Amino acid sequence: MEPSFTVAVCGGGNLCHGSVAAIGHFNPHYKINVLSRRPNVWKSSITGYTAKSAWESKGNITGRINKVSDAAKDVVPDADIIIITSPAHTKNEILK
Repeated sequence: MEPSFTVAVCGGGNLCHGSVAAIGHFNPHYKINVLSRRPNVWKSSITGYTAKSAWESKGNITGRINKVSDAAKDVVPDADIIIITSPAHTKNEILK
């Protein structure tokens, strides 16, 4: 049996979207939670389009999102792994 993890991805930009797509696609049994300032703009999955990239041979990749919130208390406490994808100058504020 493959290990199952809950992953909290914090951010809302390109790196967050790419992380959700890649982690979810290659680990479909993982639960992925997203911490974002704008939870209302997220859908239940993210697709990464790989055309003309180094990953093109893998085809498009899609990751399912378990939960999205603008409150860390909703998505971080049950996470086994926390990934911060925000710009470097925002990390201190996120980690407080």
